[in-house]
Amino acid sequence: MVKKFKHSCKVWLRRVQWFLKQHNEGVQPIVNRALLSLPHHKHIKFISQTAILEFKCGVPDRGRSLFEGILRQYPKRTDLWSIYLDQEMKLGDTDIIRALFERATSLSLPLKKIKFLFKKYLAFEKTLGDEERIEYVKRKAMEYAESTQE
Repeated sequence: MVKKFKHSCKVWLRRVQWFLKQHNEGVQPIVNRALLSLPHHKHIKFISQTAILEFKCGVPDRGRSLFEGILRQYPKRTDLWSIYLDQEMKLGDTDIIRALFERATSLSLPLKKIKFLFKKYLAFEKTLGDEERIEYVKRKAMEYAESTQE
């Protein structure tokens, strides 16, 4: 299938998923080959979906490294931050999640994008955090809003 539909992101993702279910490691050669075959505009989608598959079927550390690589190139893509944060929330390590939220909210983003991240951060703290953490997030959001108005 990959030879016939080498420009299809879905076919490559199914191959990665199958490989992860069978072997659970050594998926990097498939990812590299897919990136050579796929058009450039499909790379981000493919890498992010592969990282999600790594979180679900493989080793979460490999998924983290894939997301970190994408975010290093595209730090202002809030959709990628959201996907990464969702995957980490499913794992449930609060220290890693809070560190990611701190990184994401410390970026200089437009107000509309940062508002989305602060809402997500606040919702997370309301479910798992205490009152002190909730107030911290609110205070940080207010400080960001004041600094952008000046």
